Formats: sequence, structure tokens, C-alpha cells
Amino acid sequence: MTTINETIKELQDAATAASLHYDVWWTLRSKVSRPHHVRVMNRYLHFFRSSISAHFVAMLVALYRVYETRTDTHNITVLINQIETQKLLPTHILNALKEKCEIAKPLWIKVAILRNEVFGHRSIEKDSDSAFVKANLKPDDLLDLVSITKEILNELTGHLRDSMHAFNLSAVRDTARLLEDLSKNDVVD
Repeated sequence: MTTINETIKELQDAATAASLHYDVWWTLRSKVSRPHHVRVMNRYLHFFRSSISAHFVAMLVALYRVYETRTDTHNITVLINQIETQKLLPTHILNALKEKCEIAKPLWIKVAILRNEVFGHRSIEKDSDSAFVKANLKPDDLLDLVSITKEILNELTGHLRDSMHAFNLSAVRDTARLLEDLSKNDVVD
């Protein structure tokens, strides 16, 4: 049996990974940064296409893990149930955490559609385009889910052990610097 602390660590790691993958994915594909680096990105087209895809999928998988509903994995529902069973937090705090999870649920369902019908499995009945339409997942939805996940975990650990995870890592600056460095050194053959 895993401990509550192990599950918390797993979920914090998943939230951190999702956040970092979001940073790279969005920096590479956003309408703000992409136009400045389109030439170098086109020069390394297959690298950047596969990187954008890989970071998107990795982000979805990390977010999916946090909210999945299985009882034999590290996820937020299992964690809250363990805390509730062991009576480690008052009911009103647990209810507030459950309410935040309910706010995250519609966003997670969008992630789950893509994970389950496109990336984790390939649906026989639907093509990937229809799964993307069904999910109707926007970049802001992903950012919102990353943010609320961090909030839930910090609220939980704040009440449980009077500490919070910093969640202060970002890959935005590194990704931007990589693009700038490649652009400066871009030489046309």
C-alpha cells in the first residue's frame, strides 16, 4: 500500500511535468512567439513538429494521470479518499477540495477524450479530427487545468502538513532562448 506522501509526490511531479510540457508546447506553437521563429522552425521542420506533438501528448498524459478514476493508481480521487478514510482533514476542507476537483472535471474530460481516443488508444469508430472536435480543448483550458491542479495540491498539502510545493519551474525562457539561439545561428545553405 502506498502512503499519502508518495501519492502527493507523484501528483506534484505530474503537475510539474504537465506545466513544463505546456510551456514548451505553447511557446513553440503560439501566435505570439512562432512568427518570430518560423524560419528556423521550418529549417528544422520535423524536429519542431515532433517536439510540439510530443510535448502536447506528454502534457495530456500527465494531466490525465492526476484526475483518472482508477483505484489502483496515484490520482487525486484516491488521495482524497485516503485522507478522508484516515480522518486527516476536517469534512469542510475535504468538501472544498472535492468542489475544486469538480471544477477541474470538465477540463479533465476534454483531456481524457484526446488521451483515450487519439493518443493512448486509437478509436476505431472515430477519426482523430472528430475526437478533437468532440473534446473542444483550447490552450487556455489546458493552462486552467494545470493551474487548478497546482491549487488543489497546494491547498491539500497546506492543510495536511502546513507546506506547499513551489511549482516554480518554467520552460518558457529556455524554449525562447533556444529559438533565439537557433535564429541567430541560422545560416541558409
